[in-house]
Amino acid sequence: MRVLVVTAAAFLCLASALPAAAAISCSDIPAAQKFVDGLKPGPNTSKAQAHLDKAKSASSDSQCVAELGQVNKYASASAAADKRAASRGSHPRHVACADSLHQDRPGGTDYHGPAVPGCPRR
Repeated sequence: MRVLVVTAAAFLCLASALPAAAAISCSDIPAAQKFVDGLKPGPNTSKAQAHLDKAKSASSDSQCVAELGQVNKYASASAAADKRAASRGSHPRHVACADSLHQDRPGGTDYHGPAVPGCPRR
């Protein structure tokens, strides 16, 4: 029974030490600035930059860490939006191919543009 209690206590001590090792500190400001600089312009990016500026001018470590937490929140949201926008751009466009009434569309006899995937060449 004692072995079980000691093992559980050791596990809880290790689990509580892990978040402390991954905590944000004021020394993360340059990395945060580099990350924010790589984001596309938008409302979350602007808010992240504003909080980053506040973190740079913070008068205490606790205030700096609190502002960097907000930077993380808004920068993560901006990065997710950038990722969604990039995935939307990778979908192929739907192009109407030529039919008997519209021979000026891709694949038609009157079409003079580049070949379009999915439309037959004539």
